[in-house]
Amino acid sequence: MAIDKKINQLHKLINTTKPIRNLCLGLLTSLTFLPIVAHASNEGYRYIRVRHSDKCLHVNGNQGIGNGVAATQWQCVDQNNLKWKLEAAPGGNDYYFIRSKFSDKCLQIDGASMDNGAAVTQWDCVNQNNVKWKFVSAGEGYFYIKAKHSDKCLQVDGGSLENGARISQWDCVNQSNVKWKVGQIVN
Repeated sequence: MAIDKKINQLHKLINTTKPIRNLCLGLLTSLTFLPIVAHASNEGYRYIRVRHSDKCLHVNGNQGIGNGVAATQWQCVDQNNLKWKLEAAPGGNDYYFIRSKFSDKCLQIDGASMDNGAAVTQWDCVNQNNVKWKFVSAGEGYFYIKAKHSDKCLQVDGGSLENGARISQWDCVNQSNVKWKVGQIVN
């Protein structure tokens, strides 16, 4: 909790003057994420927001808690199917499981596909590379969330702004529908 408070104070300070903001932006991006992943399994659940729509990563609660339920974007409301925990994955190298509070399952690329457009769904948190994710800075506090098996990124299909828009993997291009921000703890 103290780490989150310090990060918020740093954000406020940097955003008060433009020269300071521009000077510190890259450093803040790294520092903001460091405590999130370093203690991820101990700190709780967070929203993961996509830049272009400011909506949250979501699993469709109406489809249940089983394997294969699709990941979508949705307005960030206080529901467990929008809350995620980052847990260090076996094998190290800064890869994480992204675990849903709603189902206790992890994000994965369906069928371990290597293709652009392959569906992102929830699955048991197994030690397979299509269930492991790396967070790579995209600047300004946003990250590319890259699948270990394909080196492709989470994205909102077609840059849709709609609730329920499908999440898939795509090349890590410099577009706002491929950039994500990990929020404060919400539990």
